[in-house]
Amino acid sequence: MPHTTPAPTADAVALEWHRRAARPGLTRVMRASQPAGLAGTTTERTRAIVTEYLRAVAPRTALEIGCGMGRLTPTIAAQARDVLAVDLTPRMLDLARAECAGLPHVRFAHAAVQQLPVPEEPFDVAVCVWVLMHVLGEDDLAEACRRIAASARHLVLVEYEHADIPVGEYSRLRDLDAYLELLPGARLVERREVFYGGDRSFAALIALEGHR
Repeated sequence: MPHTTPAPTADAVALEWHRRAARPGLTRVMRASQPAGLAGTTTERTRAIVTEYLRAVAPRTALEIGCGMGRLTPTIAAQARDVLAVDLTPRMLDLARAECAGLPHVRFAHAAVQQLPVPEEPFDVAVCVWVLMHVLGEDDLAEACRRIAASARHLVLVEYEHADIPVGEYSRLRDLDAYLELLPGARLVERREVFYGGDRSFAALIALEGHR
């Protein structure tokens, strides 16, 4: 009978991100093995995609799920008048607050995506970039998707589908359909493939129609 290594627990994942927060620069939120130039280019291209999708939605309110060190938060704040950015890791939130020090319409909260508080009034859009791949348990992922769908009218979702260098134990590669099946009321508006080095991600704009 084949031996199966159990997935890291949610507490282990939280500890891993605490460790990553101590890394320098973009290695906190991207592969430490990637060249700095590729990490920077990837970030700029991702900002452009997020901006394009946000302009299509024209949100007043926005929720950023897994804001990390705040590398995308100012991009979201440029398109919405009220932004709530949440993250699992307190040190990451400190870094994001510093990044957004001049943006008074951005608020921060400490929460894991599978424990995301559901607001009384849904946000116009949620932005979730390379976050759900780090939710390892299938039950946790289903709960995370349920909470996202209850929290926003639209979702900008970016996730890896393929990596030339195998991902580590703290990541799971899934395709877009796997997420759509778990998001109640999800309707795909647009999807594109994005290649970063040898890695392929999808970027998707999703309408969450349960709020209609």
